Parts: sequence; C-alpha cells; structure tokens
Amino acid sequence: MVKISEIVNQNPWWKHGKKFSIFDKNLKEANEKPIFFKRKRIDLDKGSIYVLRGPRQVGKTTYIKNLINNLINEGVDPNHILYLSSDFFVSRRELRSAITYFMNKNIDVADLYMFIDEITSIKDWNLELKYISDSGTLEKARILATGSCASALRRKGELLPGRRLEGNEYHMKPLSFRDFVLQTTGQVISTVREAEFRGSLKKLLSVLEKTSCSLEAGFSQLFKALHQIAPFKRELEHLFNLYIRYGGYPFVVNDYLLKKLQSEQRQSNFAINPILSEMLIRDIIGDITKLGKQETFVRQILKEISEKYGSRYSFSKLASDIETTHVTTIDYLETLEESFIVTILYAFDFNKKDIKFKGNKKIFFQDPFVFHSVKSFLTGRDVNEIIDETLQDEELVSKLVEGIVSSHLIANQEIPMMREPKTFLWFYYDTRGKEIDNILRINEKYTAIETKYQSEVSSRDVWTIPQIKEYIILTREDLAIKGNIVLAPADLMLAILEKSHQTL
Repeated sequence: MVKISEIVNQNPWWKHGKKFSIFDKNLKEANEKPIFFKRKRIDLDKGSIYVLRGPRQVGKTTYIKNLINNLINEGVDPNHILYLSSDFFVSRRELRSAITYFMNKNIDVADLYMFIDEITSIKDWNLELKYISDSGTLEKARILATGSCASALRRKGELLPGRRLEGNEYHMKPLSFRDFVLQTTGQVISTVREAEFRGSLKKLLSVLEKTSCSLEAGFSQLFKALHQIAPFKRELEHLFNLYIRYGGYPFVVNDYLLKKLQSEQRQSNFAINPILSEMLIRDIIGDITKLGKQETFVRQILKEISEKYGSRYSFSKLASDIETTHVTTIDYLETLEESFIVTILYAFDFNKKDIKFKGNKKIFFQDPFVFHSVKSFLTGRDVNEIIDETLQDEELVSKLVEGIVSSHLIANQEIPMMREPKTFLWFYYDTRGKEIDNILRINEKYTAIETKYQSEVSSRDVWTIPQIKEYIILTREDLAIKGNIVLAPADLMLAILEKSHQTL
C-alpha cells in the first residue's frame, strides 16, 4: 500500500495553494532558467482520458505543473487536483490505492483533475486506465497521462478502445525552429552588442508572431509569407545556425543562453556542458533497455545510422552490417522511431501509391543535438568537439538540415494514430539512382520538397517527374518562384511552418 505522506508530498498545492510554485522543484528550476519554454495548452474535458507522448527532457513534467498552476489561478480548488509521478510506484495496486484515496477525499466533488506522470513505468498501466474508465470514475474527472517510453505508451494505448481516448493523444517534441525563434529571440537580443542587429531581431519577433503558413494553403500564400520575413534573412540565418548547433531541447538551449548571458565575450558560440549530452544518451539507452532491448544492439544501430547519415539503404543491409536478423533490426528501429529518437523515411511507389516495403530507407535523428550526442557517445569525444567538426563539413550540415526538414514536415501534418508519418511523407528514387528528398501528400496532392542547402541553386537543378506538379526547393540563400517551383531559404521556410494542432 502507498503511504499517504507520499501522495501529499507530490501535491504541495493541497497545503500551499497558489503559492506552491515557490516550493515545487520543477517550476522553481524552470523559473530560474533564462527561458521558461511554453507549449500549447490542452483543453481537458471532463469524462476523457488524454495521453501526452514525447522523449525525456522536453519538459512534460514542467508542462503539467504549470498547467496545474494555471488551473488554480483560474479558480479550481487545489484539493480537486491530483498529481502522481509513477516513478514512485512499483505496481498498479499502489497507483490504484493513491487514486482511491484521492477519490474518497473528494467523494462529494463532481469536477476533478488527475495527472499521472511517466505512467509507462508501471507494468500494465493501460489496464489501470481501463479500470478507471469502467468503474465510472471518469464521470466526475478527467485524466492526463504522460510517458517518455513512447513506444510502450503507444502500443498499450492502442488497447484502450472506447475509453474516451480517441482524438486525445498529443505529442511533445523538441522545439521546432519556429518555436525556437519565437521563444529565444527575446533573450538572444540581450546578448547582442550591435544596436542595429538588436533592433532587427526585435522587429523579426514582431513580424514572425503574425506570419505563419500551413502547407495546405498553396504556393501563393506560402510565397507571400516568405516575402514578409525575407528582410530578416540575416537574423534568421544567425538563429538557424544556433539551432543546427544546439537543437530544440529546452535544457540545452537554456544552457547555451545562460553561458551567453553571463559572458562578456563577443563570440556567438559557447561550449555547453558535456553532461547534458550524457543525460540525453542515458535517457535514450535507459528507455530502450526498459523494453527488453540490448544496449549492444542499440549502440550498433546508432553507429550505423550516424555513419550512413542521409544515405539510403535497406533494412536487410543494416541488419547485415550489425550482424543480426532482419526482424530484430526492424524491431529496434521502430522502437527508436516511436520513442522520438529517429525518423524513418520510406521510399514511395507511385504505381502502387504506397511505400516500397522492400525498398531503401533513409534514417535521420529527430533533433540535431541527438545527432551530436550520439556521435559523442560512440567516439568518446567531447560533444562540443563533435559540433564544431560537424559544422565545418558542408555536406554533413546539408544532411543535418535535410533531417531537420523531414522532422518539421512530420510535425506539420502528424495526428497520433490517425495520420502517422509513413502515410503522408516519403522520399523517392528511380532505377538510375536519382532522388527527391521528400514527397509530401496532402489531400491526395503530391508536393516534392528538396533540400539543397548550398549557396547557389537554380530551378534547372531540380529533377522533376510527371507524378508531381509542385516543387519546393529549400536553399541557403535563394528566394524565387518559377512556375511550379518555389525556391526558398530553409531557415525562412522552417520559421513560418506551423505544427499540427496535436503537436504541442
């Protein structure tokens, strides 16, 4: 049985009310950082279960604590809110005991909130949510459950049909480049000594807040939005270089900003604490091994992905290189993908209008800092050395940008369960080996998105095929529209690209 003191200690608002944020570890630490990163708010309806999936270190626990703080400030009685970190429980029985205590404590209350953090740490957690739903508890409450072991969260969540989970799954990933710009620019301004650059960064923030584009809007709206922020190409390029270097994990970005704010030096880049890279790798390895995977195979697969970065190859080739079976390789790769570590792009077959299951694949890490950290882990070298070396390799930077673009296209279109990446985003190659980086399908229309992150690009460099009528070429500098081809700087395009409504 769980001790009452353990439940009370996890719910300091029962004792301190609105002032609990002063004592809460997560909120206290977040408020002490240069930036308290914010995400879209989930509207929680009574009678429903919500699931928030995402990797560790993206801020899910802080998100919940901040949501609780907002609810209390909006007038919700603190005693009607329950928070449980499943890391403190060893069984479903203990979790049920804690929830029963809360429900008995509020037996006459008709409107309750329950937040269960890291629920995947409890075996058969889905059966507990099923019990809560079937017992009638949801008639007076709503539940938000999170999990970092996203593979387990997804697969078990699929076993809850009809339990009011449909349409209520959300993703929290590392910051997109648009979020990075909107939320870090205010602090970056304070680190810039050049008055004109400070002023233009401030103006960029004002313009970008009102400028965004969905890919469904068409080329005319896209080009209009690109032109609105084109005057800020210099500023966005500066910020994009930071994004390629540090990625979108809030704890990494804050480490960079803290060092920048405390320094009197004019340099733009700072060495981040290598411990952050180690933390990320430990989380990746830890979550995968919790699912019964072998660390040796995880290491081998990560090594092959990093060495083949941006290239196309088959699962069977990868299995052969790591000397394991085809089935085992696919299992490990899908687990890495479902845990938001890698993006797997499948080749597309226009004749079948489906993926080539036996064709080649391309695999990217979902965030550039994951790439840097994996390379550090595999070589034993300081992550800052890896970053500096990587950014001096123009070809590798182009591949990193290609991976960033793919991750952003997924975030733009993805709906958990109902619209997953392999149903709308692929790459294409023909028998001669010619290739298109991304094929995006929206409303049965195909658009090619090609990343050519180099100084000079012409529409003549574009390989066109009859099945595709529209092309977006992401460049380093060029901005133009020529017939059915848009050339746009990658940093401008990613800065205006929206996320789907179920990606926070």
